[in-house]
Amino acid sequence: MAATTKIALSTLAIAVLGPYCYDRYLALSTIVRNRPGHYEPINIFKGHEIKFRDTHDFRNCEDLLLSEVRGVAILSCDPGRDRWNTVMGTFRPDENLTSGSLWLYDYTSTELGSNDSIKQLAFNDFPHEGDFHPIGMDLDKETSILYVVNHAQSGSCIETFRLEANTLIDIKTITHPLLHAPNSIESVGDGSLYVTNDHMFRSRVSPVLSKFETFSGLPGGTIVHIDLNRTEGAQVVARVPFANGIARLNSTTLAVASSSKPGLYLYGMQLDHSLNFKGMFRTPAAVDNLSVDSEGTLLMAGHPSALELMKISKGRPLCSPNSDSEAERIACDCTAPSWAAQWSEEKGLETLFQGSYFCSSSTMVRDVKRGISLISGLYERGIMVINE
Repeated sequence: MAATTKIALSTLAIAVLGPYCYDRYLALSTIVRNRPGHYEPINIFKGHEIKFRDTHDFRNCEDLLLSEVRGVAILSCDPGRDRWNTVMGTFRPDENLTSGSLWLYDYTSTELGSNDSIKQLAFNDFPHEGDFHPIGMDLDKETSILYVVNHAQSGSCIETFRLEANTLIDIKTITHPLLHAPNSIESVGDGSLYVTNDHMFRSRVSPVLSKFETFSGLPGGTIVHIDLNRTEGAQVVARVPFANGIARLNSTTLAVASSSKPGLYLYGMQLDHSLNFKGMFRTPAAVDNLSVDSEGTLLMAGHPSALELMKISKGRPLCSPNSDSEAERIACDCTAPSWAAQWSEEKGLETLFQGSYFCSSSTMVRDVKRGISLISGLYERGIMVINE
């Protein structure tokens, strides 16, 4: 009887733990396979160039929005990310911590790399300009309202602006108990938002538990639906390990990136804003942000070497490019490789770029008509402009 019980318990343990252990094996083996010097370089682009590498403060750009009609892109950039990154767990603030900003890039300019084609958006009556650390964002094109996640030192929140010409007119700051670790935003119109929280255990509260959550693959990240017209109705509609980028594939399907799975989760959007899980597929890199081009193709960028990205993040607080100290100048180097891919139901997942030419890719967007794509880099200077 005892032997039968042991066999039964062992079988049960294998049944329960087996899939989880296999899942972690797949995730960790990807990290080992993509360690520096071992990943396979891939590049299917016709041509590419890094623009604005020497433009002051135009660096550490996390998210990208594209307007094909106007032929411009908006980027969320933060030089202060070197010393303040709530997702990666870097907290070295001081009284001179540089705030972030949003930039407008006219990629249709005949002089794509000229300083006339890029400009910093000006704030109008924004009280948190000195504590602005933007990451994910989205634009409601019907109302020209821009939603931006701000990982401020005073606490993470969502800033709302009205975009008029080259000016950001402050509307209001959104905080909510369910938005404890906001990362990325998808607007579905009229103040209705889906927002990802990347972790349950925030690194600001417990660095150890946050790292455990990341590497264990526990589904601590959440997707929250919130209607800004009645925030009391906000609700968690799904849970995803390290929930990161989010984008609508079409009017009924939502895609969410998992940076620790790693992979993409697909959900059906219901009329009551709940989500119906449709499936997921794995990716060979930790996916950061998502976008969808005008033909409905899902674009993604991310990090094939998570350990190298963590190494960069850990050393960045020492970064001082004009310092007399060699160690401080070297700390500004960015060696974490990039990865960009696309997915469609017809063709599946296709890797477009993988390599160290551009560092720490975080978002890819595409202008189909003009054959131009852009990639931003979490710790990189400038922006990668691609001819496809």
